[in-house]
Amino acid sequence: MLTLKAGDQLFVNDIFGDIAYQEEGIFIAGGAGITPFVAIFKELNAENKIGNNKLIFANSTKADIIYNDEFHTMLGSNFINVLSNDKGEGYEHGYITKELLKKYTNQPVKNYYVCGPPPMMEAIEKMLKDLKIDEKSIIKEAY
Repeated sequence: MLTLKAGDQLFVNDIFGDIAYQEEGIFIAGGAGITPFVAIFKELNAENKIGNNKLIFANSTKADIIYNDEFHTMLGSNFINVLSNDKGEGYEHGYITKELLKKYTNQPVKNYYVCGPPPMMEAIEKMLKDLKIDEKSIIKEAY
């Protein structure tokens, strides 16, 4: 878009993607996989409907966390950061594991929204199934 000039045509399409908010749940994102969740959380926040939604966001370093302040403001303690390369107070270290998922699922959860790189999504889906989460409750983005 930075190279457009007066008279150039720009085509805008409808929103696309497989993730649509259904009801409260746990959102699990890896890196750029946060993208569809940004719009969902902004809309929920604008409508005062954040509720008990949680966001588990995996990145390599603290510097990689986009919308960090905004998510902390919207979600408070329901914004969980997992860093594979950095360590620090207030951050989980390593990767998303079954144990980590159990730790942050302290109430019945119907929906698990998952978006991230394909290997991560496959691993998360397997962990959720191992935790006896119904496949119909796993809402994932076609990455």
